[in-house]
Amino acid sequence: MPSKFNIFRACIYGAVFIWTVICLAIAAHFQSLLVITDLTRFVPFTIFVCSASMLILIILLGCSMIRTNNPISTRIELGCLGLLGTFWLALGAFLASSDSEDANVECYSSDAQALPIDVPGFSTETYQAQYRVLEAFSLFNVILILGFLLFLLALAVKHHFRVNRNVWYIAVTVYPWFGKNMSKLPAPVSSRSRSRGKAYDEKASAPWGYETRRGDSRYPGHNAPAPAHTSDKYKRNASPRR
Repeated sequence: MPSKFNIFRACIYGAVFIWTVICLAIAAHFQSLLVITDLTRFVPFTIFVCSASMLILIILLGCSMIRTNNPISTRIELGCLGLLGTFWLALGAFLASSDSEDANVECYSSDAQALPIDVPGFSTETYQAQYRVLEAFSLFNVILILGFLLFLLALAVKHHFRVNRNVWYIAVTVYPWFGKNMSKLPAPVSSRSRSRGKAYDEKASAPWGYETRRGDSRYPGHNAPAPAHTSDKYKRNASPRR
């Protein structure tokens, strides 16, 4: 059962993917009908942004299915979101500031004909309406992508300073962002340093030379010498004087 965070993330990416497909369809429709001029330079740029976005989203969503050894870590996903946000922000700004929004469309059957003709299903009103849809969906993608980017970045920074500094190297779909499985995280570094310091103190408290020889491979089976007893050989072998 996926967590609520993973479901929320999948919904965000799914909405961005659907709107990207719509923008790509509109741009491809313009590419098949309009002549490339200064007013239609947004068409190839839109196709490029949509194609790159779909590729990145497919990779992110596809790698989410991998339970173990997910190659997309938190820092890589943040970088991908930043790249997507930059693409869509540039496209939205280009569409909002271009004069193509209010341009008139005239259709000709050939280059030699001077009189415009009517094309069923496509006119100036249709072009302007589709252009506004393209502009609106671009801004929607900017809001969703940059909003989720800031949200994920805030969570990562919070966990970096309070919980686990290795959060940048763990996959987004695996890491417990809201504290469900915090007990599985590795022990803090401070507790390990205390245990090492305690073991060092115990070794340092032993008499000098005894502890080192006992653990040295050059002295196999070395133990502490038994207490020495002295005896006087003269007293032991002497006889009483007469």
